Amino acid sequence: MAARKISLSIVLTCLAALANWGSVWAQMAATEPMPAADMALLERLEAAEARLRELERAQANRPAWFAGYNRGFIIRPSDAEQNPYELRINGRIQFRHVGFARDIDQWVDNAGVVRPVMNRNDFEIERGRLEFRGFFHDPNLQFYINLDADTDDKHVVIFHDFWMNYKFSDALDVYIGKAFVPGSRDWLSGSTRTRFTDRSMATTFFRPDRTLGIWVIGEPRDNLFYRVMVGNGFNTTDLTPSEIDTRFVYSGSMWAHLGDYGDGYSDLEWHEEPAAQIGHSFTFASDDGRDASGRPLAEENFVRLSDGTRLTQTGALAPGVTVDHFEIYLYTVDAAFKYRGFSANAEYFFRWLRSIRGDGPLPLHSMYDNGFYAEAGYFLIPERFEIIARLSQIYGAFGDAQQYAGGFNWFVDGTHNRKLTFEAAKLNHNPANNSGPNLRAGDDGLLFQTQLQLAF
Repeated sequence: MAARKISLSIVLTCLAALANWGSVWAQMAATEPMPAADMALLERLEAAEARLRELERAQANRPAWFAGYNRGFIIRPSDAEQNPYELRINGRIQFRHVGFARDIDQWVDNAGVVRPVMNRNDFEIERGRLEFRGFFHDPNLQFYINLDADTDDKHVVIFHDFWMNYKFSDALDVYIGKAFVPGSRDWLSGSTRTRFTDRSMATTFFRPDRTLGIWVIGEPRDNLFYRVMVGNGFNTTDLTPSEIDTRFVYSGSMWAHLGDYGDGYSDLEWHEEPAAQIGHSFTFASDDGRDASGRPLAEENFVRLSDGTRLTQTGALAPGVTVDHFEIYLYTVDAAFKYRGFSANAEYFFRWLRSIRGDGPLPLHSMYDNGFYAEAGYFLIPERFEIIARLSQIYGAFGDAQQYAGGFNWFVDGTHNRKLTFEAAKLNHNPANNSGPNLRAGDDGLLFQTQLQLAF
């Protein structure tokens, strides 16, 4: 930018000098005839003087800020050195129809509580989001804000993600704020580019959630990536300080690209050469605490047994006993592949619960569960129409569960910005509970979802 300023200054100075000479020669021409060659030179000097005035007007009328569209609505300065600020605004909606046809009317959890299984037939907005990102003071000092509204979450707009970060280098980018606990590749990959309308049953059952904390992202070598985090807890999204304990979560993930893998699971790029991604993740958290009324803190309520019973529910492991302490260890391995319109991805989850204690005697103090999901897709029409399939299973001490799904994606413009997804899934003894993928603990039956995703 400085070089451009110096060059422009030199040009303007030279043009001004030529213009002055042109004025002198014009005066001389008024007193005595000029040769034809000199007259041609004078005309060129007059043209240079006109160009000088044009450049001066353009410089004076140049807007200080630019507003337009480039992968989002952008406001940025014309001179980034003088005004080092930028803002980009993006939006997204996932509009769904959800239908569920139950195979059973009720289920009984491990505490002996009888719970109903309900049918569904409704429209919803799963993710209505506005995202703001950019930098301030320094292009490496960046920010991100995500506001999210879900109609199945009481129609409330929440402060979903927010962080500020400083990028020291490609290998070291330091963040503070609220974001994903990086304990699962499928979870960490985000909800914009999922192959189905949402994540699998196994991912939903095992994964962590969001939390407040400090984390670092980097690419220390070409195509080798990492993300590590220290945060408030395994799942403390939208909780207040009085609802969380005093123990941190420690989580990290590392993955590598073999070839030009790109983003997302579907092979929208239509790779002419095979490309793959492999990785693993680890998370540890110790959860311990009760609120003023003697109940387990809200932070401890996320873990479920493999039959869907909440671990901290009174009677979950022994009659009349409530669990209020446990340690959770989660380890996952993942792999993905793309080649000529075909793609596949999978992740295996290993979860250990240790040091389980409660307000009374318990029959066990540790527990091991595991499970996986595997997906595949193929573009019948390159970059437009993809058929998809999924298998997900959970194995645990309190029962096993299965999810079998199939469907299609129609990428209207060849991107995830305009995408229609349809899926049909058979759920057997589902233990996961989350409104994102519309999975309810105890559901047994057919789940149909049609989603239109629009983004700018």
